[in-house]
Amino acid sequence: MTGAERAPGVLHLRLVGTAEPAAEGVDWQAAPPEMPARDDYVQGSLAVDFRQEAYDTFFGPQATATDDLPEARAWADRMIRALLEIYAGTRPVDQLSRWMAPEVRERVARRAQLARRRGPQRAQPPRVRALRECHPADGVCEIAAVVHLDGRVRALALRMSGVDGRWLITALELG
Repeated sequence: MTGAERAPGVLHLRLVGTAEPAAEGVDWQAAPPEMPARDDYVQGSLAVDFRQEAYDTFFGPQATATDDLPEARAWADRMIRALLEIYAGTRPVDQLSRWMAPEVRERVARRAQLARRRGPQRAQPPRVRALRECHPADGVCEIAAVVHLDGRVRALALRMSGVDGRWLITALELG
């Protein structure tokens, strides 16, 4: 074999048409008047929303009546104490993931990460000073609490919803 025979062949490039379908038809036109236009549409991705109306009414999470749930005040007291320990950086957030909605868990996890960066505090351990409960609807409980955290007295509010036979924290604010 000579050197010319071992050399690779010439590479030819050809322009190939786009793989996308032509911009014709009902799907490619502006949204019909009865359907609102969506601002959050991203080309080339599948948008799936597993929250609220997207839940399957038979197999998805099921609302639970207050009578079928644990006593709200005692449950909330234990959960608030555990949340304060997470905020103080002494308890991992994963221990409470089952009882928090995903968006609440993310906020608590960010706060716990800041507490771990800050390091251990020598203040008194966190505690609940006062607790009030309100049941605005069946299977829903709202809690207002006065807590002692990081040497300061703060207000805490949370909303619990009955889902699949247990309380689920769906909103949480710490002032």
